[in-house]
Amino acid sequence: MNNPSQTARLLANRAPVSAHLNSDQTSLIVTTVEVPIGTEQVVSKTTSINLADAHETAGPDADPIMQQYAPNDETATYSPSQKFLIVIKGRGSTIDPTKPYRWTRPIRHFDAMDALDNPPQLQLVDLSSGNSRWLTNDGWRWSSVSWSPNNDSVFACRSLDPDGLDGFQYAQVINIDGTVRELPIPGGRAIVGTWLADGRLAVLIANPQGTPSGSAAQLHIIDGESSRLIDIPHLFGDVYGDQPAELADIYDHVLLAHPDGSLIIRTGSRGRMGIIQVDPDSPKSIDVLIEGDRCCSPVATTSHELIFTTQSSTSPAEITVLDYATKTERQLTHFNQLNDLPLIVNRFSLDTPDGFILDAWFLSNREITQPLPTVSIVHGGPHFAYGEAFSLDAHALCASGFGVLYTNVRGSTGYGDKFAHAAHSNWAEGPANDQLLVIDHAIKLGFADANKLGIAGNSYGGYLSAWLASTTSRFQAAVIENPVTDLVSMYGTSDIGTTFFPNQFAGAPHEQLVVYRDQSPIMHAHKCTTPSLFVIGELDRRCPPAQAWAMHRVLCVNDVASEVLVLPNSSHEGSTYGPPSGRLAHDQALVEWMSRWLN
Repeated sequence: MNNPSQTARLLANRAPVSAHLNSDQTSLIVTTVEVPIGTEQVVSKTTSINLADAHETAGPDADPIMQQYAPNDETATYSPSQKFLIVIKGRGSTIDPTKPYRWTRPIRHFDAMDALDNPPQLQLVDLSSGNSRWLTNDGWRWSSVSWSPNNDSVFACRSLDPDGLDGFQYAQVINIDGTVRELPIPGGRAIVGTWLADGRLAVLIANPQGTPSGSAAQLHIIDGESSRLIDIPHLFGDVYGDQPAELADIYDHVLLAHPDGSLIIRTGSRGRMGIIQVDPDSPKSIDVLIEGDRCCSPVATTSHELIFTTQSSTSPAEITVLDYATKTERQLTHFNQLNDLPLIVNRFSLDTPDGFILDAWFLSNREITQPLPTVSIVHGGPHFAYGEAFSLDAHALCASGFGVLYTNVRGSTGYGDKFAHAAHSNWAEGPANDQLLVIDHAIKLGFADANKLGIAGNSYGGYLSAWLASTTSRFQAAVIENPVTDLVSMYGTSDIGTTFFPNQFAGAPHEQLVVYRDQSPIMHAHKCTTPSLFVIGELDRRCPPAQAWAMHRVLCVNDVASEVLVLPNSSHEGSTYGPPSGRLAHDQALVEWMSRWLN
């Protein structure tokens, strides 16, 4: 059933990763990445796409300025006048890692980022003269730049702690002369901000300080020294896909300012992401712009058109244009042609005994006339969600004849705070029961073969896969990617261990030892009889490779079939954003392992 060429084709699709309007707002400058079949090279392409006729001009001429000042795909943002450019990049490390050195801070590396001795800073480029200077020069990590309408300052976020140990970001306004203005907003994770035409700021705060992880985001309107909260439901309901389309990233491309003073906002609910338009002075008047069984993110706006990405379970990310007046849509890009890769999606919902609603999706490459060998895939987080987003893994499995089942177990976002918080101090039993309930329903519907079940997932998905593989005999195979297996050791070894886990488990291991210990898959690994393939990113600092190696060793000692696939030069999300050889190897191994044990 393994189809390596199919997997390679999926990987070769173009994924849009950045976009901005040109100076006269007639064209969209888009950067995409793709991997030509049979190569290891990630190819980055910059194209200028005319908004009127979708004519595409490729090559460096599309945006020569960006090629000059951000040649290594650094994040760069033009000022409204196109006179200035802010580039976010490190200034260079002062440490030679090949020689002995001392380190005094808690951690040196943050997953998938440069070492913390080279944090990203803000560089201001005067495009008229070509001169540049650093707006920031400190130990903080800077991100999320937004220019003011009068071109004299930027909104930006920096870590509250140089090591990011507190898990929050702090929002500031930096004038181009280098002076800083503090903002009157409550503590929390300020993830993005945008300027209104009248000079006010709209700032999105995720996980407000003092609330558990997974809490809904808050939108604040800042006018001078005052801040006003706008209550908009479903501001933080992110849906996870594994196509590296960063224009649909969970934190960026959430919030835009329309020239008329309104806000364009991405919302998420029950596995879908839509877009609304809100008057900040009359926030109860909400105009739904984009909805339906898909996931969309705003990219840019003119006075009469909204440019946004759209994707679904069956279609990779493309860029689409909405006419505000007529509410008609037209697809601007055609990066991916997958018409010959059929995928049928069956969506269903069911109630849990304790009153929650579980949404689930069953994917197949054909109409279901008899139960299919089925792989249940668990999302990470646990505060993410699955839904109407494109998945390379799902397509690869379906192309090889499997059914693919995924669901949003308790802890997922897009279902309200109560549902998200239901996984706190309860990573194992509650979500595991949800997963099994959905699997049993898929069997009852005639979708899934009860005797040919696999379980797979990355990060928290790896954790729950390891838990289910060890505490049940329901699965004939497991693919466990970058998992958490020992919650106690994660506290001190994960890059986010000392902040994230006390939030999830109401304290540190020495305060909640029984909870940490009893919910660790390693404590149950000796009972595991499920053939398990572990996939690890060699440079994973979120869930260190030792987490997988430890459980693999226990399985081997107990004569359970177990193997480890190591992805060199890959971090926690290596199977999505890492070297192409690793991404291809991951999907091929996933299909091969399931084919070996489910047939």
